[in-house]
Amino acid sequence: MASDLQKGCAKKMQGSTLDMISGLPHNVIEEILMRMPIQDAVKTSVLSKKWRFAWVTLPRLVFDDAFYIESRRTLEMLMMTIGRVLLQHRGPILKFELSLSELESCPMMDQLILFLSKNGIQEFILQLPAAVSPTGGRYSLSSSIFSCLQLKHLKLRNCLFNPPLGFEGFSGLLSLELEEVSITSEVISSLISTCPLLEELRLVNCTSFGYLEVIAPNLTCLNFEGRFDAICYKNTPHLARVTVFLFDSVIGEDISKWVAFFSGLPAIEFLELNYGCFELISAGRIPRRLAINLTHLKILKLFAMYLEDANEVSSVLCLIRSAPNLEKIVILAYTDDEFEVDEPVLKPLEEQGWWDISLNRLREVELQPTSDKGFQLEFIKVLLATSPVLEKMVIDLSSLPFLETNRFLKEVAQFERLSPLAEVSYDAI
Repeated sequence: MASDLQKGCAKKMQGSTLDMISGLPHNVIEEILMRMPIQDAVKTSVLSKKWRFAWVTLPRLVFDDAFYIESRRTLEMLMMTIGRVLLQHRGPILKFELSLSELESCPMMDQLILFLSKNGIQEFILQLPAAVSPTGGRYSLSSSIFSCLQLKHLKLRNCLFNPPLGFEGFSGLLSLELEEVSITSEVISSLISTCPLLEELRLVNCTSFGYLEVIAPNLTCLNFEGRFDAICYKNTPHLARVTVFLFDSVIGEDISKWVAFFSGLPAIEFLELNYGCFELISAGRIPRRLAINLTHLKILKLFAMYLEDANEVSSVLCLIRSAPNLEKIVILAYTDDEFEVDEPVLKPLEEQGWWDISLNRLREVELQPTSDKGFQLEFIKVLLATSPVLEKMVIDLSSLPFLETNRFLKEVAQFERLSPLAEVSYDAI
């Protein structure tokens, strides 16, 4: 009898809970459904009459690899399922994401984008494999996307981006991310200039750019990874965060390109560069400091190749001298088996006149040395001796040869520290 009583109470509680949830306002139910994977949201249609069509008005639809795995269907059946979901959908679709890494073809993609263009799409994410077109190449983006003038966020991967004649840009676009996208430097420069509200721009491994012009009065964040000859900033007064990873350098020996790179960054606060950028700096005569002072720069993060080459070292020091208000420096060096230094090519930094570096606001340093001698050790010595408010220096020794570790630690322990608060630790970065 007790058992029957417990079952009855459980059913009553379950019913009251279901009624309580079903009685929530529509916008609250919608918010609950948007936090679920789409396949789970659709399943709620069996709960009650009120829930039967609750999911069909969801403004955000995401079909990704997790959805594919959970659905346990073939990719062909999966695309048919996506089509049925869209056919049953009612109301605007503000966000749509299709990120399927295993997709082999996309015959209905143009129709899908056409449908979205008529339903108020504001955020569109399309991430495809490299070969999904009938010819075995990248998918050529449907012209329908260029009629989505209400777009605020656009993210594409493995597409051909070729806007039709007369396209005047996305007037409301806030963020643009292109990865492995075939696009010319003329098209991307024109696109940037015709998106006046653009705040975030990320270009990763797109077509090699000869000359990239950036006219973006509201741009605050730029992330560029790939190949280029030169970047020119003509109107970027608010650009505060810049990441540039240059691979397979195609630059010439014109140092003015590098000087011009910084001249358009009056408000930069965070700068991240890789070894390819040092090749660009080193292509010409390296100035003692840049023509423009990076007075707003607070964080400098460098991925250096070896830091024993004289030009590379001078490039690093040139940047540091040009940023008197740095608060944090991160330098992660690494070795290259094909790169050899037969003998030291550097004079001590003191002889080169680098001890007058002004780092009066530097508080934190992260380093990953690859040698117990040369510039990397000298640089630590300079930082400790010239940084009056330094609080923390973290040195990652994982790239240092085992036999050199003890010598390195003994050397650093003897260095004078200008800041009484400076602590040196050897935890992994």
